[in-house]
Amino acid sequence: MSTAHRRSALVGRTARRARFSRITPLLAALLASASPARAREIFFDYGDHARAEEALEFSDIRPSRIVFSELGCPSRPVWLEFEAAPGDSLLVQLGTPAIAALRRARPSLALLGPGLPRPAALPFEAPAGQGARIFTTASVGAPTVVRDPLTEARSWLLLERRIEVPESGRYHLVAWSPEERRVRLWIAIGERPSEDTSNVDDPVERVAAFHQPWTAPDLGAPCAATRLPARARPPAPAGGASTASCAHAAAPAHGALPALAAALALAAARRARRRDPPGR
Repeated sequence: MSTAHRRSALVGRTARRARFSRITPLLAALLASASPARAREIFFDYGDHARAEEALEFSDIRPSRIVFSELGCPSRPVWLEFEAAPGDSLLVQLGTPAIAALRRARPSLALLGPGLPRPAALPFEAPAGQGARIFTTASVGAPTVVRDPLTEARSWLLLERRIEVPESGRYHLVAWSPEERRVRLWIAIGERPSEDTSNVDDPVERVAAFHQPWTAPDLGAPCAATRLPARARPPAPAGGASTASCAHAAAPAHGALPALAAALALAAARRARRRDPPGR
């Protein structure tokens, strides 16, 4: 190699090192400041938390958590429960997936607990001795669009409140559909980054499916009782339960997310194809 070529190569290496030395601190700073994509706990409700005694329990209101729920037919509320003390501040948000069928869905939220005003008429039975603060979203005309940090799926944010807890004791958050429609909603509480925790094994896939309209063709439909011919009526259930059926009785019981199993199976198949491309 000639002297000129060696000099040119040396100059090029020096310039590249200089550029890299400027980029490296910036990259390190970005990596240091980046927060994990999943700095919150993710829970799914499949109709198993429709009463106070079945509430999804949390011991601390500070960690960031989100609960995804579908209020199926018959339309049932979803209950959360937590302990709190005077001075505790609860950040709560209520939203729905940005799905066309839910554009006009306006669920309500209530905080129940000691030290709150005597509850007005509620569409469910409140625990004895608990007052209530009710938050409606019927007046929300153009909700803010937010994105899920895991999947970039879009939601409509209908409610955001910071609530001061008046007394020590056990509190409940309850969300429901005043119109008694089949809706999907989520409740987010807390703001402190928390552990990567979920009550399901595949939360990312489920969050993505939760926001897809093709996994819920009946969303937004009213839950109306179906009058069946006498010979077609199912036998009366044991225990005195009502025999009234929902107009969308073909959906899974207890509000389980319709078509979610198919969505998860499809996602699993796609992952398998990525891991084992043809010809291997």
